[in-house]
Amino acid sequence: MLTLSRTLCISKNELSQFFDQCLHSNFRIWLSEIRLNAAKKMMLEYPDYSNDIISAECGFSCRTHLYRIFKIKEGCSPTEWRGSRHTDVAQNVSL
Repeated sequence: MLTLSRTLCISKNELSQFFDQCLHSNFRIWLSEIRLNAAKKMMLEYPDYSNDIISAECGFSCRTHLYRIFKIKEGCSPTEWRGSRHTDVAQNVSL
């Protein structure tokens, strides 16, 4: 948050207020969602990458944090999510 506030030339308090009032979120949740979306995109683009590589490349502190966020947001593990996307793609191709 400090890096972003310095980059934007605003105080941490102003940035915190922006997240609260405009995004109805906080910095930690916002950043976690960005990382999750990056991880999902990377899983689709690079299906041979392991979850360890994905978590490291997307800024998660460890693989277990990636798994925790997936369970909360997607209701499944990253591996299960990949499998469901693979099934969806296969069904769309056969149609």
